[in-house]
Amino acid sequence: MVTIDASSERSDGITRVQIVVANTRETPQRVRLRCRLEGPLWLPQRNGVPDPRWDGDCWSGTIRPNRRRGIGVASPAPPTEPLVEVVSSERCEADAVGPSADITLAELEDWRPTSAVLGLERERERAYDGDERTP
Repeated sequence: MVTIDASSERSDGITRVQIVVANTRETPQRVRLRCRLEGPLWLPQRNGVPDPRWDGDCWSGTIRPNRRRGIGVASPAPPTEPLVEVVSSERCEADAVGPSADITLAELEDWRPTSAVLGLERERERAYDGDERTP
């Protein structure tokens, strides 16, 4: 069973919503939640990239068996009752639990190419320019 516990805090015209979604089942669950605030949502961001698990007012993700996940969002809209609702919850295969490529990229702190990649790129540039020097 998937359960949600949502609370809000309003100050200075901003509503901050804290959500805890829990999976009490023995199998992973793919969950879709809807934030019911009636106004624009300010989604969490990492390095300026909005969390790709959010699509408009809905959050989608997979919750591992007997685990919880915290989710947050903010808005200038006043709190509603309920704050959040479960749109869908379905069992998924254990091997489908890994994050998508979009989520993995969004979670990277700061991407930098390795020195090996930079060395290969320099070699390609020299070959293209006709430069026969060795690296």
